[in-house]
Amino acid sequence: MFGWVRSLDFFFNKAKLRYLGLGLLLAWVYCTWFSHGIFLPGDGRLHETLHLSLLASAVGLLLLVFRPQKRMPLSPRIILVSALAVSITTASFFFLSSVPAIWVASVVGGFASSALWVGWGELFCQIDQDAAEASIPMSLAMFVMAAVADRLLPWPFAGVFSVMLPLISCLMLFLGRGEHPDDYEFPESIEPFSRVLPALVKLALCSMVCSFATGAVVTSFAREELLFGADDFIVFYAMGGVVAGLVSFFAFAHARRVNFSFIYEWAVPLIVFALAARAMDGPLFNTLSAIFACSASLYVEVLFYAIFALVTARRFCLPSETFGIFRAAAQVGFMLGGLLGSWVGSNNINITA
Repeated sequence: MFGWVRSLDFFFNKAKLRYLGLGLLLAWVYCTWFSHGIFLPGDGRLHETLHLSLLASAVGLLLLVFRPQKRMPLSPRIILVSALAVSITTASFFFLSSVPAIWVASVVGGFASSALWVGWGELFCQIDQDAAEASIPMSLAMFVMAAVADRLLPWPFAGVFSVMLPLISCLMLFLGRGEHPDDYEFPESIEPFSRVLPALVKLALCSMVCSFATGAVVTSFAREELLFGADDFIVFYAMGGVVAGLVSFFAFAHARRVNFSFIYEWAVPLIVFALAARAMDGPLFNTLSAIFACSASLYVEVLFYAIFALVTARRFCLPSETFGIFRAAAQVGFMLGGLLGSWVGSNNINITA
């Protein structure tokens, strides 16, 4: 591990802030594409770059599923280079004017982000389950604070803040991994990957459906359809983060056993409420629908990290396999849902008719 990372270890040790960087990585996505920090309202590049980034990230995640030496966590150099690439490509959105160049930057940044997603998954598999579960609500709290900070900052400072988020998340990831030896290896799986792959794909498809539903809802609104005319959607994601954090805290506190059904017992009602409120239409119900959809999206994204950490601890498969497949499915689902929602919004289609 880098020496400058170890020098910060004592400061973050007791607070365990090192485990909350997943919330900042999530905040990078939503602060970049659902806030005013980089893309101003009406900028047609927003949806194009978001969809390309999600697709490229999904490809990178699937490649990491089948990488060699999966028992070893990704090297610090790979993670650092990936974080730098994500931040640099995000910053390039400020000054790139050529559409092909912007597309290339979106693809490179999205592809590089896949290493950060898997890196956080590997870290949650290295720490004990109690610490992983406790980090989930707190990661959402970190996300909310980052979202609020981004919303309060004026342009272009909000964009600079978004650019820094992957680097800060990377630093916190290094701090978390500093507790483990550099030659750490995950235990060998008790089942061959080919045998557990069908089950993983089925579970990933469930997360894809959830992400598709939330992506379709949050991208289908016009500003005049909401109770208050927010300049960007990060306000609703901040509200959704509060709801998702409270739900996850309550769920972990009262669950007898954490498993996959435990996720859907809470995620599905949030999605149903979001769809039902969208169908009822009107500014009030549309606003509630947006908040419920954002809550479900964040809840599913973050909670799966604790669930798959448990799966890996039981040695059913390796972290890069579980988190790569899950995250890729979730991002493709949100991308497809976003395409549908954007089409509905751009064509002024009344989905409640």
